[in-house]
Amino acid sequence: MKQLTEQFGIGENPIDEELRELIKEGKEVKAVKKARETLGLSLIEGKEYIDQLKEAK
Repeated sequence: MKQLTEQFGIGENPIDEELRELIKEGKEVKAVKKARETLGLSLIEGKEYIDQLKEAK
C-alpha cells in the first residue's frame, strides 16, 4: 500500500492512523468495521484493507 501511494503520488487516507491505532490495541474487528463504514467497503475488502495496514508497519 505504501508503495502504491508513493508511486502514484496519492496521499494516505486520513482514517489510516486511527485504524492503525485500533490494530495496535488488538481491536482488529473494530478496525475492519470502521474501515467498512468510512470507506464503503465490503466485509472482504475491509479485512483486506486492514491486513494491508498491518503488513505496512
